[in-house]
Amino acid sequence: MALTVEFTKMDGAGNDFIVIDNRFYNFSDAELRRIALEYCPRRTGIGADGLVALNEPLVVDADARMRYFNADGTAGMCGNGARCLVAYAIGAEINSDQYLIETDSGMYRARADAVGIITLYVPPPRNYRKNIQLDNLTDEASYIWTGTDHVVMEVGDLNETDVAGIGRAIRYDAALAPSGSNVNFVSKSGMGPTEIAVRTYERGVEEETLACGTGAMAAAIVSAFRDMVAATPVVVHMPGGELVVDFDITEEGQIENLSLSGPSNVVYRGTIQLDTSLLKPS
Repeated sequence: MALTVEFTKMDGAGNDFIVIDNRFYNFSDAELRRIALEYCPRRTGIGADGLVALNEPLVVDADARMRYFNADGTAGMCGNGARCLVAYAIGAEINSDQYLIETDSGMYRARADAVGIITLYVPPPRNYRKNIQLDNLTDEASYIWTGTDHVVMEVGDLNETDVAGIGRAIRYDAALAPSGSNVNFVSKSGMGPTEIAVRTYERGVEEETLACGTGAMAAAIVSAFRDMVAATPVVVHMPGGELVVDFDITEEGQIENLSLSGPSNVVYRGTIQLDTSLLKPS
């Protein structure tokens, strides 16, 4: 038996998602996880970095609740996914001058400008460590939490960097156990004073993605702390496009007014014939 489910394929700077309006379907988290596992694979499914579900909010005054599942079925936070959710909410006629999105990583505000750029206003990052000791890395690397875990390291030539190999080794490094981390490689080669180039190995996707919103923020903040950029906002060049990260650094070295801006596009809309056996408890 099959259930017809409408979905929208979206991307934010190349980070791509299956987006569904779960206010209608009311899929549980366990069911959303199984849907992500079934349909995110690129050769046997729709193909996406993750599944974004727009749920009814649980918090008073919130416009929506975001449920996000990586391609491997793990739950988490995704900055570009949140921006796509806001664009989807606008298309679903959830109207607001400033959106308030409920997530597992906190409450996020968002705005859309006249040309479709979605800006996400993000809670302050946590747990910045300038130098971390890893078993699988001898070079300097930093750690920061920007809604999810990120390791950031500077490299010379991004084109010559083994993002998959090094990224996978760091992602599973014993020092980062049990959850592991996303891994961001940052280069200043050919960049202006407020620009960086970044490639990211994403935990949960388990490969390099074309963009990563929380990774762009992590890379921009670490670059500022390491004096790699002269000022903010920071333009982050990723393989799938550009993201802009803005923030202030207080005299005490704290990050305030953090935001992530970039495009969010509808690629296509479609339906899937969902095997209802996926909805049965495993």
